[in-house]
Amino acid sequence: MLVTLLGRKKVKHSAIFRQTIVFTAITMSIVLTIVGIVRIVFVQFILQSYNDMYIAQLNVSGLNRGNANNPQEPLDLLYQIMQDSSVLRRSLLSNRIVILDGQLISDPYGLIKENFKIPRLPYLYESDGMYYIFAGIPIFGSSLLIVGGPSLELTALLRNFEKAVFVIITTGFFISLLVSYFLAKSTLKPVVKMAEQISEIDANTIDKRISEQKSQEFDIFAQKLNSMLDRIENAFEIQNQFVSDVSHELRTPLTSINGYIKMLKRWGKNDPKIMEESLNSIEASSEYLRDLVEQLLLLTKNDYQIEKESIDIKNVVEETLNLFKLELDEFKIDIQGESFTVNSSNEYLSLILKIFIENAIKYSSNQKEITIKLDPNQKSISIQDHGIGIEQTKLKNIFERFYKVDFSRSDKGHGLGLSIAKKLADALDIELKAYSELGKGSTFTLIFLNQL
Repeated sequence: MLVTLLGRKKVKHSAIFRQTIVFTAITMSIVLTIVGIVRIVFVQFILQSYNDMYIAQLNVSGLNRGNANNPQEPLDLLYQIMQDSSVLRRSLLSNRIVILDGQLISDPYGLIKENFKIPRLPYLYESDGMYYIFAGIPIFGSSLLIVGGPSLELTALLRNFEKAVFVIITTGFFISLLVSYFLAKSTLKPVVKMAEQISEIDANTIDKRISEQKSQEFDIFAQKLNSMLDRIENAFEIQNQFVSDVSHELRTPLTSINGYIKMLKRWGKNDPKIMEESLNSIEASSEYLRDLVEQLLLLTKNDYQIEKESIDIKNVVEETLNLFKLELDEFKIDIQGESFTVNSSNEYLSLILKIFIENAIKYSSNQKEITIKLDPNQKSISIQDHGIGIEQTKLKNIFERFYKVDFSRSDKGHGLGLSIAKKLADALDIELKAYSELGKGSTFTLIFLNQL
């Protein structure tokens, strides 16, 4: 009942089986075509040879010479021979079907019926398993003598030919089937081998690759598979790193919360100072975890509901700077260039700018100065700080999840901000460029694409 409701599972045939059938069908089609052509050509040669031999035997050339004084004499002689039954039986026309200029002279086999037609000469006709040959002999210039009769030799030859063809076709079919199977198996052997190699690749052997193939086509296929495996391995490593980083980021605040809870249970009830310290730490760790979860949810979100509108860039920059009013009291903020409008999302664009400004504040411990450049011609915003900077070797990795330039993880960041900025920028058709020099600061540029 369940099978009926769900439907039967579709049976998939082997590719080797399919290729064997295809190869066999093609081979047999070629063989049958060749046999058919050979039979037609062979019969035509026999008919032409018979026609030429019969003309020679009748010595029609003598009849064609005629008599200059009486051109009707040869024709009268031929009619006299045909009308004289004893002469006819002794001549080469005995036991033959004779037709002169469309008039039936002799038909000892009763073959010529009312609708009987001879489309061409020489002509082969089959009746009751017997083959009859009709030859055309021109006489007296404009007359046509058609002579026909059974050919035991040709009948026997064609019958044996058909039997031989049947034996050859039957034997050839099985031979072709066997050869096609091994040919298909040999052709698909690299695919089977690659499938076996792929089946051996799992999480523990993700670094394995498909070996080089002998044929060009399969080698290209193997290279494509290896390229895909490279991407999978890279994604797998990123996933492992992501899990490891998330575990690390969660473990630290959870350990802190657990430690202070134990401290509260042991001494907090009697010591207000310990209680306040513990509650403040638990609150800070909880906020850290909340921010981390929110950023992870934002980072893993795929279906952004983006509502774009015409936005004045300078207004967005100023609104974002107001969010850091207290932190920026010690900073010199320099906004250069003229404002311009873009078609974008105010919410997400503000979040991207917030991430870059927050990083500029965090890593500018010496020279507290931030320069924001607006370029209406290039449709771009550049945020430049004069902080610690980033090494060139590490600059290419800054947009990866949980990546931190300071691997000691001494700062309070999650290492997710730039990843979020990159993902939001992609959703808004914004190209991000980063330039940094160690000890001299960093510059992040937002270029608005598809803006007329």
